Amino acid sequence: MKLNSPSRIHMGLIDLNGEIGRVDGGVGVALDYPNFQIEGKESSEIEIDFRIEIDEKDRENLESRIKNAAKNVLDVIGESGISLKVNDAILSHSGLGSGTQVSLSTGKITSLVYGVDLNAETLAKITGRGGTSGIGVAAFETGGFIVDGGHTFGEGKDKIDFRPSSASKDVKPSPVLFRHDFDWDIVLTIPKGEQVCGDREVDIFRKFCPVPTEDVQKICRLVLMKMMPAVIEKDFDSFGEVVNELQNLGFKRAEVGLQKESLKGLLSKLQEVSYSGISSFGPTIYSLGDKDTITEISNEFFDKFGIEGEIISTKANNSGYEIIK
Repeated sequence: MKLNSPSRIHMGLIDLNGEIGRVDGGVGVALDYPNFQIEGKESSEIEIDFRIEIDEKDRENLESRIKNAAKNVLDVIGESGISLKVNDAILSHSGLGSGTQVSLSTGKITSLVYGVDLNAETLAKITGRGGTSGIGVAAFETGGFIVDGGHTFGEGKDKIDFRPSSASKDVKPSPVLFRHDFDWDIVLTIPKGEQVCGDREVDIFRKFCPVPTEDVQKICRLVLMKMMPAVIEKDFDSFGEVVNELQNLGFKRAEVGLQKESLKGLLSKLQEVSYSGISSFGPTIYSLGDKDTITEISNEFFDKFGIEGEIISTKANNSGYEIIK
């Protein structure tokens, strides 16, 4: 049995202020490629076979996530092992949601091999995903353009402080408020380099939260009254204008500000010819516009700064994970 799951771009967290008793909330799109591909069969122990070339650090990170997810699900369903083969993977800590897709995909294939069908919300709770943004969990389950509603905030609520998903493993996934098919192509510029994760990610939330109330109010208005209608009405320019504007608001402003000056320069250059933003903590930049022009500018950036990277032309995944028996 094989499973393919999408990656995702995360366009921004909606409310990291919390004064009305709710935090987080997210906006994002599931992507058809890059994706995570895994297959499984019964075994008496946890076995992992990598069928892709991957550097040692990424392999160790991926193997740890897979083992933890498999063990947690096996404990729940009362089994002892699973044999897994990894045929393709999403680059870790690149802003494309690798952690959630690896965890949910591993959990799903593990449960299905033993005849148990656990849904995405249950798998997220078991594997500790979706504690800040619900975009990755919803992307796995249904695909599409997604807006989620975050978590209750305060003493005795879902969350009592501002934390990334990696440090919110005991928090239930966010409710999905809006989901719609997404029809525009997307170009990803993925430079290799500094990544934000672990303790540094936690420290960034502590430093930059709460964000100003007026930023949250503007984000909410842009998402509700411009971005969501634009998806429904297929209004490319209105949607893209919000993408560009979000880079200067709320927590996204901090995420962009933490990038290297060269990457911020590339973002500005791409925004002159397309609608572009940083996905999650980056370093991936997603762009909507003319593929050839975006590719040319990104390649010039790689050459100028001697940076290795990848440029991927992709589209939305509007169906979520896929099982191939």
